[in-house]
Amino acid sequence: MRCLYCDRMADKVSLKSLFLKEDELCIDCRSRLVLKRRKIRVQEMEVETFYDYDGMFKSLLLQYKECLDEALKNVFLYEIADYINLRYMGYKVCLIPSSRKKLEFRGFNHLEMMFEQVKLKKLQGLRMKDELCQEGMGLNERMKMLDNFVYDGKQEEKILLADDVLTSGSTLLGAYRTLILCSKTVKVLSVAYKNNLLI
Repeated sequence: MRCLYCDRMADKVSLKSLFLKEDELCIDCRSRLVLKRRKIRVQEMEVETFYDYDGMFKSLLLQYKECLDEALKNVFLYEIADYINLRYMGYKVCLIPSSRKKLEFRGFNHLEMMFEQVKLKKLQGLRMKDELCQEGMGLNERMKMLDNFVYDGKQEEKILLADDVLTSGSTLLGAYRTLILCSKTVKVLSVAYKNNLLI
């Protein structure tokens, strides 16, 4: 099998890929993705994260989202999907919505495809009031995300709010504050963490 990132033939395999499921990255590329599970506090919200948004992870995510390489959808949660399925059993996953502009540009919903490996039920109904695309935004523009979400779904017992990268914290915090009004428990997860929280 060829690695989806470096395109080399995999001459070595990990025990996990041998016995459980095939990894779409070669063992060398996978070793450059260092798992760093931790909890980050953003005001009243606690976010569980798994990778630093730098180096290999950043490069993979840019290739996936901006170069439209849909084949990479399974590489991000390969090491953590089973953990998420067990740790958050009984929760419904609510994904941060993308702007229409980004969805039209990509032709696919990158978060929905990334989280296909997570077998928890998906929750619909979270949406943005204004179609804000955060790419290139400064802090003042990003702060608009705090009041930019509405939820028009049913009340739920347990919600797992998820995004790909925790950057300033404003998007997840805005969505969290919206969902906590209609759920007993809202847990928050971000696959990666960019070490520059501003709020």
